[in-house]
Amino acid sequence: MSKTFYEVVFEGHYHTIFGLLEGFMMGADKEWTYYFSRRVHVKQDTFADVLREWVTLGGKLHHVLIDEDFLNAFKVALKKRSDDSKVGLKYIKSEKKILSGRFGFTFKAYAKKFGDEIKELLENLPAGVELIDYNPVEKIDKDARGVELYAPEHEYTFEGEGVIQGSVLEILSMSRALRRHPLIEVDSVSLTCE
Repeated sequence: MSKTFYEVVFEGHYHTIFGLLEGFMMGADKEWTYYFSRRVHVKQDTFADVLREWVTLGGKLHHVLIDEDFLNAFKVALKKRSDDSKVGLKYIKSEKKILSGRFGFTFKAYAKKFGDEIKELLENLPAGVELIDYNPVEKIDKDARGVELYAPEHEYTFEGEGVIQGSVLEILSMSRALRRHPLIEVDSVSLTCE
């Protein structure tokens, strides 16, 4: 079963938040999982977030996807700090439980080798992930044999688009895998939260 994750908005400089999370993990001698949204291509598109980011001239709000066990232990430790402490719950501006994630993608390949690579990526989806609105079109035009790369017609064409949705860890993994392929364009991940 997939872990439960929360999207937590921290206020502070990136290095401060990163150091706080890493230091807490080291002190607890645990290996928890977290991701800064920007680094894993997760959208942060609420109007309030954009406005806050603009007003503070950027860099002060950080959306972090953090596993539930880590978040709970972290909040317990922060609650023990006094209100005038330099480190405390004041760093956490909001938290929302993540229900799922999704992203769209498009691709266009002009060689069977690349088409097969793309098919393999999309056929081997991890558990907890589904492919929807998938519309691939594969064409083989024997009359176009030998036509140059930038010509309007090609012997082989495989193109399509779709949406991948599911549990957050698996979605991040699929997004990363598809981004590695040079012929696949991947949109940012959108989260559905409670």
